[in-house]
Amino acid sequence: MSKKIDYFCLSSKEEAAMKVLWATNEELSASSIADKIPNRSWPASSIQSIVRSLEKKGAIEVSSISKIGKSYGRLFRPTLSSNEYAAMQFDRYYKVSGHDSYSFLSSLLGNKTKNIKDEVIGTLRALLDEYEKED
Repeated sequence: MSKKIDYFCLSSKEEAAMKVLWATNEELSASSIADKIPNRSWPASSIQSIVRSLEKKGAIEVSSISKIGKSYGRLFRPTLSSNEYAAMQFDRYYKVSGHDSYSFLSSLLGNKTKNIKDEVIGTLRALLDEYEKED
C-alpha cells in the first residue's frame, strides 16, 4: 500500500468507512462498506458522498468493477494502511508543528504499569535493532 500521499484528515464518517476497509483484505463496494460500519446512525445512501471524498483525498481507489446484483459497481480498496494514516497524523502534529516527540514517547511509557512498560521498551528496542540493520 505504501503510496506517497499528501497529508489529509478524515472526518468521523470517513474514518468509519476506512476502518471497514482496513479490517478486510477484500475490495468492497460502497454499499458493503456502509453495511459493515457498526452502529451506523446515518443513512446508507450517504456512503456515496463519503466514498467520493475519500477518493478525492487519495485514501481509497477503485480496484475493480464487478457485477453487484443486477448492475455493475465499483469495488474499493485503501491506498494506505491504518498505520500509515496514524504516522501521517503523528508527522503533522509533531514534525510540522514543531512539538516535541520525545515528550510523546515519554508519556507512552510514564503512564504504564511495569509489565506494559517493559513490553513497550522491548518493542522499541526490537524496532530500533531492525531499523539499524537496514542501514
